[in-house]
Amino acid sequence: MSVTVAMFIKYENDKKLEMLSTPNDRAAVSEKAVGAMGGKLLHAYGTCGEYDMMFIYEMPDMASVAANMMLADASGMSKTHRIIPLFSNEEFLAAQEKAGNMRDSYATVTVDHVAEKK
Repeated sequence: MSVTVAMFIKYENDKKLEMLSTPNDRAAVSEKAVGAMGGKLLHAYGTCGEYDMMFIYEMPDMASVAANMMLADASGMSKTHRIIPLFSNEEFLAAQEKAGNMRDSYATVTVDHVAEKK
């Protein structure tokens, strides 16, 4: 089962300076890396604020997502990044239904429960 994720990247300042001198298509770079792992780049966006770019892609599994994240780190391009798993509306609805059906099996920890165990 494939997974869809959003990856937010904040580039290192020296790498951004290089991009000003020699603009390059970061989506093409990401597409090649993701494709080599059996994934597919769906969207790439430049952003303003906390992150510089956001990529949305499908990967065969979470191990491939983690491998892509490790390679992004190892490249020295990114100062920081964030991966957020994405769910289709149907998957989100199924999660709500599953959680609703399991509600009685989930017990929250309260101060009273912690005190009783001591």
